Amino acid sequence: MIKKKVSINIISSFNHANFSGLLNSSDEFSWQINEVDYNQVFQTLTNPSDKIWKKKSNISIIWTTPDEVSSEFKKLQNGNDIDSKILKEDVSHFTKCIKRIKKNSDIILVPSWILKHPNESNLLFSYSKSSGLDYNLSFMNQHLFEELNNEKNIHILNSSKWLQNCGVTKAYNSKLWYLMKNPYSNEFLKEAIKDITNLYSSIIGLSKKLLILDLDDTLWGGIVGEVGWKNLRIGGHDYLGEAYSDFQNQIKALKKKGIILAIVSKNNQETALEAIKKHPEMKLKLEDFVAYRINWEDKAKNIVDIVKELNLGLQSTVFFDDSPFERGRVKEMLPEVFVPELPKNPTDYSNFLSSLHCFDIPHITKEDKLRAELYKSESKRVELKEKLSSLSDWINTLDLTVTIENVSEENIPRAIQLFNKTNQMNLTTRRLTDQEFNSWINEELNNLWTIRAKDKFGDYGIIGILSVSIKNNQASIIDFILSCRVVGRCIEDTMINFLKDYCKMKNINQISGEYKKTEKNLLCFKFLEKNKLITNSKHSFVFSPKYDKNKLPKINVISPLKD
Repeated sequence: MIKKKVSINIISSFNHANFSGLLNSSDEFSWQINEVDYNQVFQTLTNPSDKIWKKKSNISIIWTTPDEVSSEFKKLQNGNDIDSKILKEDVSHFTKCIKRIKKNSDIILVPSWILKHPNESNLLFSYSKSSGLDYNLSFMNQHLFEELNNEKNIHILNSSKWLQNCGVTKAYNSKLWYLMKNPYSNEFLKEAIKDITNLYSSIIGLSKKLLILDLDDTLWGGIVGEVGWKNLRIGGHDYLGEAYSDFQNQIKALKKKGIILAIVSKNNQETALEAIKKHPEMKLKLEDFVAYRINWEDKAKNIVDIVKELNLGLQSTVFFDDSPFERGRVKEMLPEVFVPELPKNPTDYSNFLSSLHCFDIPHITKEDKLRAELYKSESKRVELKEKLSSLSDWINTLDLTVTIENVSEENIPRAIQLFNKTNQMNLTTRRLTDQEFNSWINEELNNLWTIRAKDKFGDYGIIGILSVSIKNNQASIIDFILSCRVVGRCIEDTMINFLKDYCKMKNINQISGEYKKTEKNLLCFKFLEKNKLITNSKHSFVFSPKYDKNKLPKINVISPLKD
C-alpha cells in the first residue's frame, strides 16, 4: 500500500532529531520533513523569508518549552518571584508570532507546555502565584488556549496526556537532555506522533465512523445465556461491574460525538435483547445502537451485513470483542476493519479506549450529534422502499424537500467535513483545510452551495456540496459532492437542475466539468454517464443549461433562486 505523503515543518526549542527519526519510521504516512535548527523558534516565526516558508506545508508543529517562550518563567525556575502580567504578555507575544504564519500550513500544531524536567516542581510552593511552577504553568497554558482557541487551523495538543500515558519516569530522559538537549524519551515522542497522526487523519477524513461491539465479557461481565441477565456483572457494588459500567459510559460518549454503534454477538437474540432492555445498570440502551446481528453466524459475515446496511465502508469500522479467536477471524477475513487487541483484564478497558484516537474528529457538527438518529430513520425509508414497486413511487411517498443554501458561517464546518470524508459521489475528491476552503469561497468568480434534505421520516442534515467557477460566460463545476447515504433519491439530479437554472439566470449558455477518477468515486462517473453528461472515452464534459423538469419525481426544492 502506497503511503500518503504529508509535509511537516518542525520548529522547536529543543533538539528534535529523535522526533524526526521516529516520524520517518512511522507507518501511517510518508512524512516529508522540513526543519530548522532547534532553539530558533522566534527567529523562524518572525522571518517570512525563511526557507521553511517557501512552500506551503500540510503541518507545522511549533514545539516549545515554557522557559524558552517566557523569560519570566525562566526567572521562576531559578527561584525568583515573578509578575504574572509579564508572564501573560510573553504568551501573547508567542501566539501573535504563531498567527503570523498560519497561512503557511494547512494546520499548525502547538503542544501544551509541561516542565522540562520531572524534578522541577517544588510541592511546597507549586501553587503559589508569585513563585509556584505548577500554578504559573497552568496559567500559561490557559492563556495559550484562550489566544488560539478561535483559530480554525491551529490545534493545541495535550502534552500532559503523553506524560500520563508514559508515566513521568519513562517520559523524561536526563541522559538525552545532557547529551543532546532533548528532554523527552522516545516513548514520549511516540505518544506525540500518535496524536499528530490521528488528528491529521481525522482532518483529511480518515477517522472511524462505526464501532461494532460484542456483548458477553465485552459490554458486560458473564455469558448471559448461562447466568441470566440478572446475574450479569454491570455496575453495582462490584469492582468488575463498575469497570464495565465505566466502559459503557465512554462508549455512550462516543455516540454523542457522532460515532455509530452496532452489535455483533453470538447469542440467542431474545435473551440478549432482554438483558439490554431490563438490566437496570445498562448505560447503553437498545436505542443507542443503529443495528444488531445477534445470532450464531460467522461474525465477519454479520459485520459485512451491517456495513452494507448502513452504506459505509469496512475501512470506517472498528470491532471490539474479548475473544482472541473472534478478533483473529475478523482480522483475517476483513483486513480493512480495525480490530484492536482488547486488554485481558476488563478493568483496563476504559483506559484502553481512552488511548485510542481513531474516533477523534477536529469539529463536532450538528450532523455528527444526530448521526445515530439519521441512520435509524434510514431503516424506515428502506422498509418503505421494499413495499413500493418503483423508485419514483418511493421518492414521491417520502415527501422529499431539498434545500440549497449559499455558504454561510453556520454551515462551513459541515461543508469541510463533506469535502474531506466523501469519496463515492465526489467529482474530484479534492480535500480542503479550513483555510483553503475560506480562501476559495472568497474568490469573486467562485460560487458554493450546501445541500440539505428532509422527508417525512426526518432531517438528513447537510448532505451535499455544489460549487462552480464562472469565467468568460462559462460555468465550470469544481465540486459535486453528495453523501453516499442519500445517493439514488434524485437529489443529485436536483443539484444538476439547480445548476442549470442558476446558469440560465446568469445568461450562461455552457457548463463544463472534469471527472477525476479515484479508487472510490466510480459512483459519480456512473451518475454522469446515466445522465449522458459523460462518455467512457472522455472524463471532461460540457452540457447546456436546458433540461426537461418532468423527468424527475416530485421533489420540493428550496433554493436562493426562489422566494
